[in-house]
Amino acid sequence: MSDNLLKIGTSAIRANSILLGTTSNNIANINTEGYVRQRTEFISDPLGFGVGRGTTERLVNDFTLKQLRRDTSNFAFSQQFVSEANRVDALFSNPANSIATGMNDLFTQLQTANNDPVQPSNRQLVIGSAQSLLNRFEGMSNLLKDQESFINDQFDIYVNEANDMIKQIAIYNKDIAAYGKGATRPIPLDLLDKRDLAILKLSEMMEINVLDAANGEKLVFMNDGQSLVVEQGDFRLLSLQGNPDPTRKELQLQLNSNSNVLRDVNSKSIGGKLGALVAFREEILDPTQIQLGQLALSLTDALNRQNKLGLTLDGNLGTELFRLPVFNGLNFRENTGTAAISVALEPGKGKQLPPNDFLVTITGANQVTVEALNSKGEVISGSAKIIDSLDFTSQVVLNSDSMIPTDPNNLDLYGLEITISPGANVGDRFMLKPLQQAARDIELATNRGEDVALANPIRGDFNNANLGNGRIEDIVVTNTATVAPFLGNAPLTVLFTGSDTFEVRDASNSLLGTANFTNNNYKSVLAEAGLDETLGFDFNISGVPRVGDSFTIERNDNGFSDNRNGLALVKLQTDNTTRRNVVIVDNGVNDFSFNQSYATTVGNIGERTRQARTSEEANTAILEQTTNWYESLSGVSLDEEAANLVRFQQTYAAAARILSTSQSIFDTLFQSLR
Repeated sequence: MSDNLLKIGTSAIRANSILLGTTSNNIANINTEGYVRQRTEFISDPLGFGVGRGTTERLVNDFTLKQLRRDTSNFAFSQQFVSEANRVDALFSNPANSIATGMNDLFTQLQTANNDPVQPSNRQLVIGSAQSLLNRFEGMSNLLKDQESFINDQFDIYVNEANDMIKQIAIYNKDIAAYGKGATRPIPLDLLDKRDLAILKLSEMMEINVLDAANGEKLVFMNDGQSLVVEQGDFRLLSLQGNPDPTRKELQLQLNSNSNVLRDVNSKSIGGKLGALVAFREEILDPTQIQLGQLALSLTDALNRQNKLGLTLDGNLGTELFRLPVFNGLNFRENTGTAAISVALEPGKGKQLPPNDFLVTITGANQVTVEALNSKGEVISGSAKIIDSLDFTSQVVLNSDSMIPTDPNNLDLYGLEITISPGANVGDRFMLKPLQQAARDIELATNRGEDVALANPIRGDFNNANLGNGRIEDIVVTNTATVAPFLGNAPLTVLFTGSDTFEVRDASNSLLGTANFTNNNYKSVLAEAGLDETLGFDFNISGVPRVGDSFTIERNDNGFSDNRNGLALVKLQTDNTTRRNVVIVDNGVNDFSFNQSYATTVGNIGERTRQARTSEEANTAILEQTTNWYESLSGVSLDEEAANLVRFQQTYAAAARILSTSQSIFDTLFQSLR
């Protein structure tokens, strides 16, 4: 009997010693990152001689662990997105940076100059306000560019961190597989903890799926199915490439054994911190920079166009107030030709410019297709503009004149003027990003206030001998290229011949055309006579003229106090001069004013940031709940371990008592035999 007690007591001492060791290990590692609570379980000896073999295992629920990884990815995505969005939101919500304030100041100064057109100082204030507005555009664009550089730096950091985790998981897989799955050589539990921690940290960088291999390895895949860690410790690394834009880094996968083997990554659904950077760039950063560039170009082009239709304080036809830049296009690496490409805004076409990047493809031996891209770099359906009959052996210039006039859907080239140098091959592609840097590249074309053209170059008058009360009104200049020859041959005589008919004669009294109206609403007289495009201007006649009444149209000499073109410049503030969307919908509103354009940009930033904050709050709560769920099983509880420690101490003492009793019985038996 003492022999049985000795075996039972010895096994009990050993078992409780292991239990005390497991509990002590749990307590010691309560602050160890990634440590999973351990538990030792025993089976009874089949012959009734105490405790049998014990097994120490980690307390972890695979379903909870998968949920924790998923919620960690979602939380990391939301947190990173909000962190980036808050910077841009704060930038545009600061009144000191407001582009709207700068635009309002410019138009206020124009109105002041209109109040006293002969005062040069008022015109000089217009130039000063214009420069101040350009400075605001440049400052805001540079801050967005700095944010883009910061995003690229974060891409580098997070990709390196992700690659470190991928390598660690692969190494842990090899070490764990080397132990096998037999009882004779159990896997060290700390290796399993470290591998799970590395996988959890990788889930912060991106959303992943994890599968169990037969040999105990963990196979890790991206959310779109791309493999990161496979069997035998093989793995792929993330890299950053830019094609065609080297400054816009895109994710790729490369084999560890051969870095030349690359595979594109669908970064749109990558998730985690890396996915948040991609989403922030596509949803806020790039659209904001593009819309800022669009506003800068459409505003300055509209002011240029209108100023060229007026007369300066020096008595000359107006010139451009702003110098608009030319932008170089980007060649794709796969191009086989040697052509280069550049793009500029075609003068006077700023209203046609949409807030998009563009893809130019050589689709035939003499054909080019220009397509607009959305913020994700995808071609927008219905945006293709096809231009034929080109010769790529010499320089090709594409603009509105290149379009097919018989095709109503192919009349404009989005306000672009594209130049392709010789050497393009079929299949070559080019990326055009004119709006990405437009806001910081526009310059003033003049610093003279006298060049602000406030006067209309043409004035009209009536003959004092007229019997009626007809008057020349609303002279609108549309093309100074054709107005200039007219000014050299002025005046123009308009004679009312009765029956709602006017004759238009030149300075030599030669008949140029006849305007026939069906009523006494004499609007656009030259258009009615078919002369508006030829002469480059038009006018209305108000009142009731009598037969024989005549009117003269001539150059506005010494019209220093005239502000008619200045009023047209001010009117641009409320005109719809900015294009909303690249695809025009029938009966849809597709343009808005400068202030509406800027307000839409700021509103989009605020709304997207607000949504991100709401999502962050929700994902924070979900992750906290999942973490508590995970910790309830896998986390170390001091209260529970302290209770176990007391219990195992007591059972250890009882087991020691069994040994003591066995010893006493053995001693008694031994004494009885002496």
